[in-house]
Amino acid sequence: MFVGDITNLLSKVHNICVVGSGPVGIVTALELARLGQSITLIESGLFKPDAAAQALSDAERADIRRNSDMTLSVQRSFGGTSNLWGAGCVPLDPIDFAYRPITADAIWPIAYSEFADYLKIACRYANCGESFQQPVRGLKLVDNNFSTGNLMRYAQPVSFGVAYRKEIERSPLITACLGATVTDMCFAHDDGIEAIKVRSRDGSMGLLKAKAYIFACGGVETTRLLLAAQAEAPKRFGGEEGPLGRFYMGHLSGDVADIHFSHAGLDKALDFFRGPDGAFGRRRITGSGEFQAKENLTNISFWPKLPAMADASHRDAVLSLAYLTLSVPPVGRVLVSESLRRINVGDGGHKAAHALNVARGLPAIAKFLPRFIYGRSLSSRRLPGLHLLNGARRYPLHYHAEHLPNVDSRIRLVNERDALGLRKVILDLRFQSKDAEAVVDTHKHLDRWMKSTGLGELIWHGPPEERQPSVMDQAGDGVHQIGTARMALSPKAGIVDRNCRVFGVRNLFLASSAVFPTSGQANPTLSAITLAARLAHTIATEITTHLV
Repeated sequence: MFVGDITNLLSKVHNICVVGSGPVGIVTALELARLGQSITLIESGLFKPDAAAQALSDAERADIRRNSDMTLSVQRSFGGTSNLWGAGCVPLDPIDFAYRPITADAIWPIAYSEFADYLKIACRYANCGESFQQPVRGLKLVDNNFSTGNLMRYAQPVSFGVAYRKEIERSPLITACLGATVTDMCFAHDDGIEAIKVRSRDGSMGLLKAKAYIFACGGVETTRLLLAAQAEAPKRFGGEEGPLGRFYMGHLSGDVADIHFSHAGLDKALDFFRGPDGAFGRRRITGSGEFQAKENLTNISFWPKLPAMADASHRDAVLSLAYLTLSVPPVGRVLVSESLRRINVGDGGHKAAHALNVARGLPAIAKFLPRFIYGRSLSSRRLPGLHLLNGARRYPLHYHAEHLPNVDSRIRLVNERDALGLRKVILDLRFQSKDAEAVVDTHKHLDRWMKSTGLGELIWHGPPEERQPSVMDQAGDGVHQIGTARMALSPKAGIVDRNCRVFGVRNLFLASSAVFPTSGQANPTLSAITLAARLAHTIATEITTHLV
């Protein structure tokens, strides 16, 4: 059920308090309730976006080219960032959990199997299907260095707030309160948290007490709360020179080459499709774990993408219509996330040239639109995106690449405070030459593989000396907030242990992609949900025995 304000929550000791109602927080609360635990779920935002709540997430950016604005990467509302995302679901790979020289001392303290045991639970909550491998029919390869069968699946509904609001309303075990923001932690003398300070929109404040606390409020905000507590006691969480806030990662993405397919079946197979389980999927090209380890490569996925939508020289009527539609912000935001809208619209194109493309291609538009509108707006399963096959079977090749841990890539507190008095942060997301080098090297290996298997080839966009600089020029994220409170074997190396319990604080746990020691090639949400399900089972066992 939902309660109106925090005063209803301050008169008792709660069982488990979950902070944050994004996908990770919602799943944590629901899974704990399914295991018989009573949950108090608090959310800083409201059911709908609210400017005052959103302003609490404002942050400085050390380099605006590298880190997206927080309005594109965070939404303080019920459902959290699932109200913004593209709904893509991909789990981490086994190679991500293995020791690799290229990721240095960033070591996962759990095995892949311990993660995979909870993947089906995460897929059930995301409603994205459970299969993430589907080889292309009729494609027999003798060289398995790369695969064309790795799947991106898509959550339905896109918003976890929409998907689970009614279930939370009806649950006798979940008490949810919106407009309640955590501003501080009160530490007990026995290495635990005695209470958290919570403030409401009207300025009222109180202490909320619980047996256990789970912070599931996004990578940046979770880190910010810990940094604020560390500022009060500099030796806390490994000390000011320790790992908290460091190793800030996302992913590198962009394109430095086109891909040309010699195999018509592979060209078609890399489009969106609806699987036997009803969920949409899309195949990507990925290197095998064995090949990555052998060549000391980072983990990267590839897929063909549309030509630059804003460039009318593509002369494609459908693309120009899409550009003109997305260039109207209120309309575009209904169709795609704001970050995707801005990526596709870019700095603006020549609308007259796009209008001319549309006028010349009205028959093609008339053929395309009914099917697309049905798939995007009327079908029981929403078509995730737009991809257009072309007769030349040549496309820009998009890469989504692992970002290597870097101790100097970090989140830090600044002196400026938000409206509730909590210090803001500066986001200093950094990329290194070795990130770009690995991207270019993997492209070279993929080109050789495509040619040796007869599947096609890569066509570089520039000469060799321009490739790494191009990768670095395109490098930027801020949506995927990874690594700043990482999981480790010891407090010297990380912030949480193998069960996501904060070192030195017996009843504080983190459910967030901030705990990932490495980023892999996968979007982090599904994997963060998977770890949240694992955490729920851990806490449900401990809360009845020794966690008090």
